[in-house]
Amino acid sequence: MDIYIDVFQEAMLEVGNLWHQDIITVDKEHACTAITQMVMTELYPIIFSVPRKGLSILACCVGNELHEMGVRMLCDVFELKGWDSIYIGASVPSENVTNAIIEHHPDLIALSVTMPHHLKTCAELIEKIRANPFTRYVKIAVGGRAVNLVKNIDELWNIDVVTKTAPELVLWAEKEFK
Repeated sequence: MDIYIDVFQEAMLEVGNLWHQDIITVDKEHACTAITQMVMTELYPIIFSVPRKGLSILACCVGNELHEMGVRMLCDVFELKGWDSIYIGASVPSENVTNAIIEHHPDLIALSVTMPHHLKTCAELIEKIRANPFTRYVKIAVGGRAVNLVKNIDELWNIDVVTKTAPELVLWAEKEFK
């Protein structure tokens, strides 16, 4: 897990900062992301050889959110801990998220929001999940850069946990799903 947090996450945060400061352009940011994704795939034989715990996490970016590296790394970290991950990716319409929850019956949902203008979409998706009788009781975690901008988000939204990092969510989940 250390390589995900100490290397991949730190590298992606730095790339994001460089882009925000207009030091690098979007094409360079995308190239750095692609290289990181390629390196991550080299770890899959190790990741998928870990004994399974019989728990699963479904993870995605909400609305039109395209910044998927954080949630992709989150899935890999959970896989390293023996969970099965259902990664449905970036820019997933709300209806498809709820359908995936119904289809896969995950123990935990992880929603990622990087850009602040997607916060409203995330809140609306959570409302839809909680309103659906087939999905209302699933545990919901929310993370991503934009979430840090909202004070008391866990009190405002009907979610189970907000975490800033994958290790924080893993620790929470390991206690919650004993």
